[in-house]
Amino acid sequence: MMIRVYLTDVDHFVEMNAIYNEYFEEHLTAAPAARTTVYVGLPAGLLIEIDALAVLDA
Repeated sequence: MMIRVYLTDVDHFVEMNAIYNEYFEEHLTAAPAARTTVYVGLPAGLLIEIDALAVLDA
């Protein structure tokens, strides 16, 4: 699993990281690695963008 998180403000990192860890702590045995970038080019009104790729075993 790969997750990329784009934030518009570095001040949102602590809150995003807490929510991220809480979610994956409940659903997985280990949280997947995440790459977080502060990116000012998101469309107006967006505070966060998340790009995720997961492979499911059939």
